[in-house]
Amino acid sequence: MKPALLLNASYEPLSIVDWRKAVTLLWLGKAEVLVAQEREVHATHQSITLPSVLRLLRRVRIPRRRVHFSRNNIYRRDGYCCQYCGDRFNGADLTFDHVLPKSRGGDTSWTNIVTSCQPCNRRKNSRTPTEARMPLLTQPYEPRWWPFSAGAGNLEEHPEDWKPYLWT
Repeated sequence: MKPALLLNASYEPLSIVDWRKAVTLLWLGKAEVLVAQEREVHATHQSITLPSVLRLLRRVRIPRRRVHFSRNNIYRRDGYCCQYCGDRFNGADLTFDHVLPKSRGGDTSWTNIVTSCQPCNRRKNSRTPTEARMPLLTQPYEPRWWPFSAGAGNLEEHPEDWKPYLWT
């Protein structure tokens, strides 16, 4: 049985919950179904259609956490796209690049690292994007907190009916 996407009352993604938790939230009257799955679970006297996307009826406050700086989160922030040529890759075919090279004082931080394919990274070498005549498609930034970021991965990994409720 597939998990469900849980949204706050404000339609903000909160987490991915298993089907049991989703049914419990519905049974307790704490959530409503926005998109249903095709599967049902059967109780003694009734059948319940499993939710794919559900929304809490009351807003809950959640503490915002900083996004952990990691290679995979850099790729995720940049949409698995090389920030020089714009092509999409899987994680194994990507690397990251220091916008201001380390050899010239650049640090390893959210605002100085971008996703790059290996050919573009070699072509840029130890130059700035301006010197290499390779403008960045987007400026690097520290991302906001991502809900359920530990397991969210790439947007394509989620069910189609979740995509209208997710943002990157």
